[in-house]
Amino acid sequence: MSGLKKNWKLLLAVLLLLAAVLVYFLVYRAAQDRYETDKKNVENQIQMMQMLIQSTQQRITTSEASIEANRKYEPIQEQIEAASAAIDLSRAELYEKFPVELREEDQIMYVLYLEQLFGTEITFKFGSADLVTFLSDGAAIGGLTLTVNYETTYQGFKDMITYLATDSRITSIRNSTLSYDHENDRAVGDLTLLCYLLQPDGYSPSEYIEPPVETPEETGKPNIFH
Repeated sequence: MSGLKKNWKLLLAVLLLLAAVLVYFLVYRAAQDRYETDKKNVENQIQMMQMLIQSTQQRITTSEASIEANRKYEPIQEQIEAASAAIDLSRAELYEKFPVELREEDQIMYVLYLEQLFGTEITFKFGSADLVTFLSDGAAIGGLTLTVNYETTYQGFKDMITYLATDSRITSIRNSTLSYDHENDRAVGDLTLLCYLLQPDGYSPSEYIEPPVETPEETGKPNIFH
């Protein structure tokens, strides 16, 4: 007991040290962790707000620049509506020059048209349409490839190329073969044609219009065996 009285100060110091350690780990350390977490959250929020402010300022600057750049069009603002209507009308007139589909019966009619035009019998294979490109209004430009043969003079060949390039039926020549007999002025070969078609945005196949076909008055013999 006398030893305890002599060392009470040392014992008190040990108890105080243990209490300090408990206070540090149970109170101060937990509070410090919460502080660091709250600090990091606040810093992230500040960073996000700064980025948002910077982005908003950039949009404002871009909008102001766009407004300033468009001020030069202010004198013609009243003409825009009429000009837009004229463009729509012109587009509609252009679209009317394109077929919307080229089915097998259309291809037969076109080849018959070329036979009458070239004055020769044409052999061909049915083709299928492929997408060429989309226009800004959503309309689709397609192209159907047909390979047809020809036999004509050299001048006839040049006239044929010119006619196909300027015909109201919008067609381009993708490839041509030519075998020319100069002595007899005879040009023979094949033409690979790309026949264009256009399907407006929202087009439905039910809108297809069959080509007009004239029924011949004379259909031949009533009995095929005579």
